[in-house]
Amino acid sequence: MTHDAVWFSRPRKYGKGSRQCRLCAHQAGLIRKYGLDLCRQCFREKSAAIGFVKVRHPQPLPI
Repeated sequence: MTHDAVWFSRPRKYGKGSRQCRLCAHQAGLIRKYGLDLCRQCFREKSAAIGFVKVRHPQPLPI
């Protein structure tokens, strides 16, 4: 058996290996909230098109 046959032999039904970005198939840095399933890089690119707006809180007054 080759290394790939042994390494990918177990089923990927749960855990980090079972999920990937729906745009680029990247497995790290996934944003799963609200069912987005996007990696953080794709989220930054597509967030405006999806309808997310970055909220900036006002600066506190200096004392």
